Amino acid sequence: MNKSPEEYIQSMRTALGQGDLKTAVQIYPDAVDIQQCAYVLAPTKVTSSPSTPEQRKMIRANLEWKKQNREKYRSRWVAVRSGELLADASSFDELVEQLDDIKDVLLTVIY
Repeated sequence: MNKSPEEYIQSMRTALGQGDLKTAVQIYPDAVDIQQCAYVLAPTKVTSSPSTPEQRKMIRANLEWKKQNREKYRSRWVAVRSGELLADASSFDELVEQLDDIKDVLLTVIY
């Protein structure tokens, strides 16, 4: 008989509550399963790099384009650079095929 989703969640909470993952990683640094668990449960890391005024202007222009065109391109993949639409497509792969250069291009799906 299969467990309910709630039973699986409770089992995971119990398992996590029984041990200290950080200590397990230190004691068993070569244990692949422990390393995988530590990776999955690790806090999200956010990195940023310094931007120039030109880059910030481009980002603002892209955001403005998205606001103005959200309805027209809903559920479509778009490529936008400096507030100008370069291409749109029904899939990411189809979109990328249309582009020669993706430097400084916002590639996103519109929701």
